[in-house]
Amino acid sequence: MTTPASPLNREHAIERKAERVGIRNAALVCIGTLLVVYVINALSLGNEIEWNHGSEPASLPWVQEGTAILAILAGLPLILWLGQRFPLEPGRWRANLAIHSAGVLVYALIQVNLMMTLRFGIWEGIYGHAYSYNGSALEMFIYEFRKQAATYLGFQLILAASLGIEQLRLEAAAARSDARTSHRITLRCGGRVMRLPAGEFTSAQAAGNYVEARFGTDLHLARMTLTDLEKLLVEAGIDARRVHRSWLINHACLTQIVPTGEGDVTLTLADGQSVPGSRRYRERLEAA
Repeated sequence: MTTPASPLNREHAIERKAERVGIRNAALVCIGTLLVVYVINALSLGNEIEWNHGSEPASLPWVQEGTAILAILAGLPLILWLGQRFPLEPGRWRANLAIHSAGVLVYALIQVNLMMTLRFGIWEGIYGHAYSYNGSALEMFIYEFRKQAATYLGFQLILAASLGIEQLRLEAAAARSDARTSHRITLRCGGRVMRLPAGEFTSAQAAGNYVEARFGTDLHLARMTLTDLEKLLVEAGIDARRVHRSWLINHACLTQIVPTGEGDVTLTLADGQSVPGSRRYRERLEAA
């Protein structure tokens, strides 16, 4: 007989799934970016050869840039693993910075050595002569290291953004579930998370990237949109209605509608609060 998973285990499983999706999406974005860079660099190198009236074969830019891209792809799993395991996020970035400093060096060594191995291995078979480069091996590594350090940082930023997006989606899903099951509204107010009884909601006003939401006698400043708050309230069974571009009310708290004479209205709520109503939302407001 299978033992049902505990709520904590289910939560951990959901978080791990969101993390896997974030890493997968980051990998796809990184690979797509590399393909675009590959095409652009190969075309640019081909143009330079043509402008300089070079005698190099047309395939040279594609093979040369292709070996570099393949070597970068070989190091991509290391970059993503380090970014997931040692995130450069507030509170942890100082401790993890040394690890990433070593990580970018290891990644550059992988990329440069693999790239050169590929070029030395295939050049003579394709072009009839050994691969050669200008400068010493150290100079070549320093040249490549600068580029690969930028690549490493770019991929870390892509991963952080992807994981952040999945975390926001996970939090939004949890808030919707909480609204449906416990009839509580989750608000993130600064560093605090508030879980407020949905039935106490009276009104909310947009304030830039925030919402000033009134629950009972308390006013809470939460980072969300009016649309997001409205969806949560509806999930919780509250008849929340948009009455103005910047205002949302609990229709059950509405006690009076006074026309202004220009198609707009002034609304009075049960707690005595006055709220503007726009003609754009009037039909929705007066619906049963």
